[in-house]
Amino acid sequence: MKLKESKSVDLGFMLLEVYPQYVISTIKEGKTFDIPELKKLFSVFYEHYGDKPFVSIANRKYDYTINPTCFMKSHEKINLLGIGVVSKSTQSSEITAFERNFFNGPFEIFDDMETSIAWAKKLLKVEKQNKKADL
Repeated sequence: MKLKESKSVDLGFMLLEVYPQYVISTIKEGKTFDIPELKKLFSVFYEHYGDKPFVSIANRKYDYTINPTCFMKSHEKINLLGIGVVSKSTQSSEITAFERNFFNGPFEIFDDMETSIAWAKKLLKVEKQNKKADL
């Protein structure tokens, strides 16, 4: 699957591939993700998306620690339509299923990146159709 042009951003604790309508994040091995990291991540979201809708896809390639209450913080200030997580391990999928409880919106777990991107594009298409219907 060929992806549209992206911009790479290294936040130290996380690598981002920023696409026009979605972002793929990979938290580095052994890192902790909490409110300070969330603020850095959101600054990238504001810079690249402003108030435009987008989807966040987490590539759970490595083991790390995340404060699941982060999912409840400040996402109303950005137009985050949903969160997709690509997970290859049962343990990671179980943790992700727990984290799903902390985000008020679409939050799905996937086995591969291609399926998660297709899901993101579908969410964005539905959002676009809903905006047209509201006009």
